[in-house]
Amino acid sequence: MNKDTKTLEKGKQPTHTTLTPLSTEIGTSGLTRLTSETSTGLEKMKLEEEAKQFKAKKRYNGPPKPMTSRIYLVGMAMNALLARSRGPVSKEEIKREAEEWADYMLED
Repeated sequence: MNKDTKTLEKGKQPTHTTLTPLSTEIGTSGLTRLTSETSTGLEKMKLEEEAKQFKAKKRYNGPPKPMTSRIYLVGMAMNALLARSRGPVSKEEIKREAEEWADYMLED
């Protein structure tokens, strides 16, 4: 050891660090809990209002349509066509093909 090293070691003060948890609860901190509690109430109200507005837009207010045998067959054919398809499909093409199948079945 040289003279410089002894001087550095003498001047060093022992440092003690202690870690204290932010909260007594496991896995939480005061900052996170505060932020989530205040924003959750506001977000929940916004989401509820948005959901009510969306539901009101989609609601059909007219009289119910009667279920004909053609509509029933179109639905069944569309179900089968969608089940056998792989990947993205065109709505118009599926609808047209389902109507063709329904018309074919009603020919008898």
